[in-house]
Amino acid sequence: MSERRRPHRGSGRRGDHRDAKGSGGVPVDPKGQSHPDDLTEPDDLTEPDESEPDDLTDLVDVTVGGGIGSEPGDPVDPDEPVDSDRSGAVARKPRRGARASRRARGVSGLRLLLLTVGAIVVVIALTAVAYFSPLMSVRTIEVTGNSIVQSPEIVAAAALSKGEPLMQVDTAAAAQRVSMIPRVATVRVKREYPSTITVSVVERQPVVFTERDGKRYLMDKLGFEFAQQDPPPGLAELVTPNPGSGDPSTRAALSVMTGVPAYVADQVARIEVTSPVNIVLQLKDNRTVVWGDDERNGEKAETLRHVLGQEGTEYNVSSPQNPTFK
Repeated sequence: MSERRRPHRGSGRRGDHRDAKGSGGVPVDPKGQSHPDDLTEPDDLTEPDESEPDDLTDLVDVTVGGGIGSEPGDPVDPDEPVDSDRSGAVARKPRRGARASRRARGVSGLRLLLLTVGAIVVVIALTAVAYFSPLMSVRTIEVTGNSIVQSPEIVAAAALSKGEPLMQVDTAAAAQRVSMIPRVATVRVKREYPSTITVSVVERQPVVFTERDGKRYLMDKLGFEFAQQDPPPGLAELVTPNPGSGDPSTRAALSVMTGVPAYVADQVARIEVTSPVNIVLQLKDNRTVVWGDDERNGEKAETLRHVLGQEGTEYNVSSPQNPTFK
């Protein structure tokens, strides 16, 4: 009885999924009964035979061994050989397309690099030709904007010479030299390819003139005395203790003369300024206008236009809302 129980415990320990030979290679007859003579000891039944694969190993082999493209979404090992069937052909197509795309990008990048290098070389070559070659040298010097200062004086001050390579002309230095001419207010020197230098000037315009020591000086809107000469007809005289660009009374008088309409400025024969808030205009018809400071010049000019129609010799428009005359 004990010998028949031992194989029963052994077969239960190993499970019912063994093949026809039974657990541990024990032969089983067709009726399902084991032979007592071939039964092993219980200790032998507890250790599986290393020559036979374990059940878990079999399951793993079945799961992983599908190969490339066996199921959708399975990982593809690039080192495994690709079958010549339809799934293998499909696996090759993306890889070929990626290589072609990379090759196209490489060719495009190389073409762009070559074009960029070529453009840089062309620019450097043209710059070298313009800077050193006599083909682009100064052949013409043009002066524009001048009416009083003569063109030869301006060209001489600029120190420009024909035959000099156009790119080697220092235009900033030439403009600085021309600006030293007193009557020149602003100047610009520029290149015009292929062989011309243009000097554009703006001359100072007199706003008033001053007189001291028997000499008359023309003064521009900034208070700069730029010429000693007789003033043009109709130019007003500025009378103030210390005329000049740094004098507050001078700046106030010039603010009035440049801020009023022409119908007022043209009537002024002399502007007397004892302080920035005490400006008096002497008109050409010997009438006097008390202006006050240099604020609200437009309003004062409009008020003066109306009150000049009234009989009188002195008009006060320092308060444009309340003018007086006598």
